Amino acid sequence: MINKYYENFEGFRIEVEIPSGFHVLKGNVNKGLVIENETGDSFVRIPSGYTADGTYIRGFWVSTYLISRGKNGQACSVSGEYPWTDINFYKATEVAHSFGGELLTREEYNRICMWLVKTCAATFEQVFIDGEGRGNYSEPHELEKTGVHPEWMVNNIDSFWGNAYIWTTERWQLYEHYRMIRGGISSIYGTESYYPPSNSAWSKPEEGNSNISFRIVLHDAIRKDED
Repeated sequence: MINKYYENFEGFRIEVEIPSGFHVLKGNVNKGLVIENETGDSFVRIPSGYTADGTYIRGFWVSTYLISRGKNGQACSVSGEYPWTDINFYKATEVAHSFGGELLTREEYNRICMWLVKTCAATFEQVFIDGEGRGNYSEPHELEKTGVHPEWMVNNIDSFWGNAYIWTTERWQLYEHYRMIRGGISSIYGTESYYPPSNSAWSKPEEGNSNISFRIVLHDAIRKDED
């Protein structure tokens, strides 16, 4: 059984750390390596690389699914559940920390967008211009359960297009108290186009919303040491 995995980055091999309590489930490290823990929570490896603006990001793990809420109120990254919505930024941050992770940063979110393009999992237009056809853009908008539409799975990440916005740690430039939410769940007003996953909007961090959920990120121990 292979117990070491490596990313290929500009001719270098970077060893991938499997978080404690997880085992490799499927996939490969450059196009969606999936790990799972004993309770079935699933995460996908986003390899080290660049965002569209040239920022280098060390590899990290992101929840395969929008986070749902287990029977005991714990965070879950599993298939077949409705995303956890009506949760404000502060509570989502607390939940992520209780799982041993964090919310996505602006740079990490942008890295996922560029990685999907670079691996040909989606076109530049689908990620950055018009998201039609890759996810849930129902009108009026209704949430769908995680993992129930295989066609919405891209590089082993479920529902990156549509279904729900997600909280990020990014602050709004015009009013730093507000936090940015990412994704697209509707059509662009006055056009026949749909907001792509690279889309961003803002929301008050103390308020939840039925259209906002979140994902959890797990970082390599070496990254924490560098910080």
